[in-house]
Amino acid sequence: MKNPEMAAGKRQLMDAAMRLMARQHQAETLSLRELAREAGLNHNTFYRHFDSLSQLQVQLMDEFTARLREGTRAARADVARDPSVARRVVGWLFDFAAQHHDLFMVAYRTLHGPPSEGRLGLQRCLDELRRDMLLEQRAMKLLPEGHDEVWLRVLAVYGRAVYGLVVRYLEGPEQRDALLAESEELLGILVVGTVAQHPATPRSPS
Repeated sequence: MKNPEMAAGKRQLMDAAMRLMARQHQAETLSLRELAREAGLNHNTFYRHFDSLSQLQVQLMDEFTARLREGTRAARADVARDPSVARRVVGWLFDFAAQHHDLFMVAYRTLHGPPSEGRLGLQRCLDELRRDMLLEQRAMKLLPEGHDEVWLRVLAVYGRAVYGLVVRYLEGPEQRDALLAESEELLGILVVGTVAQHPATPRSPS
């Protein structure tokens, strides 16, 4: 998750914030002095890089979603990883969360926490990610045409469930195979149920 072009002080502050926020239940309890101490910097250094703690949180979530978009897109295309799209994407998420535990937990708590600029930014990026998923899964003939808004809601429900599965994986990695099977089964149930309730409208002949 390192950006080689980012100023060293800014990177130190972001990494320190990530560590502190992963240990705390709410980002709102983070103080500027505590952050500076964790980063090993003078607290005045903060304002050379950020206008506010909220801006720092937004940039952390931007990093998270950029990596999420890149990684899940690659996993969907990597047929050699696993024949099942659901299993290879969720498997990638398991690996990503294990390698970037603090960042994942900060994102998870931000998404389920009180309203904040970070949560709004994260939700916008996740909405874009779902649209990417919809288009790619259509291209792979995994979802029927039509009812885009319905399918985006279904993908949102599935995404929230998958985040829960990732947390369970982090708590017990030995459950990996069972959790991957659960993710695949859940997606199948959601797709079958949605198709039953919203059958695709046949295309009119040209």
